[in-house]
Amino acid sequence: MKNQLTIGVALACLLPGVSKAQSARAAVEAAETSFAAQAAQAGTAAAFVANSAPNGLVAEQGKLVNAQELWTGRPAKPGQRLAWYPVLADVSQTGDLGYTTGPWTTFQNNRPQAAGEYVTVWRKQPDGKFKFVVDMGIERVGTAPAAATVAQPRLLAAVATPSAAPSNILLDLDRKFAAAELLKPGATYQQYLSAEARLYRPGLSVMQGAAASANMKNLDGSYLFTATTCYLAAAGDLGYVVGTLRRAAAGAKHPEENGSYLRIWRREAVAGWRLVVEVFNLTPGSMAPAAASTPEGTAGQLPAAKSGQ
Repeated sequence: MKNQLTIGVALACLLPGVSKAQSARAAVEAAETSFAAQAAQAGTAAAFVANSAPNGLVAEQGKLVNAQELWTGRPAKPGQRLAWYPVLADVSQTGDLGYTTGPWTTFQNNRPQAAGEYVTVWRKQPDGKFKFVVDMGIERVGTAPAAATVAQPRLLAAVATPSAAPSNILLDLDRKFAAAELLKPGATYQQYLSAEARLYRPGLSVMQGAAASANMKNLDGSYLFTATTCYLAAAGDLGYVVGTLRRAAAGAKHPEENGSYLRIWRREAVAGWRLVVEVFNLTPGSMAPAAASTPEGTAGQLPAAKSGQ
């Protein structure tokens, strides 16, 4: 009876936190859905300006730039529109940071022109609303998944542990990963990847879970990662790092790669800190020929965010 009482008290203490996280997750999902709806009604540029934080970043030709500066006054292209929807959403236990991911499609006069995957990182602003702080994506091959509902990670997050130095924790983690990856690329990814990891590379289908680990096992060549910006949620369970990447050329099939990356880290209850999302956005000309191909009629027309082109 005493043990049952103790468990009951523990669960009661956890319920407010669980309820808060679920409410925040719903708010993040709603922010993404509203973002997409606004793009359909008012245009892509207006939607990006309205939904980005003052310091929000998007990838433009492999470089991270301020979203509002990029999209303010950007002329609309007649007949072109960008559509997207989330298939996965997650949020920190304190509800201050979350992310969404899913497929995007560009249309020209209502005809599909290109497709890919996006990742949007959301952070709660002083007024309580969510704005995106990073939006990055890739063009990919394959068919977009259907999404009747928006999923969330199946693996439980670790108990919230607020820290007085969250940025240092996340930067140290990311730098440790980057240093190890230089020495043992494939082994390092396998060591750090979550069982639910999602890896996004230009021109490729999304690598998920076991497939991501298997594909990265034989990674031929390492990347030089340099972190530039990071943020860790107040609960100490979810955070992101963005920065630059470079990979030396390795023959005709692997030209030199330069660009930007987004990496999302999640502290899982069993495995600890794990890499759950990684996106590469490369500068033009630094992708292998198959990955750099652009659908006919779309050259120079893809939007600067979501697709990252």
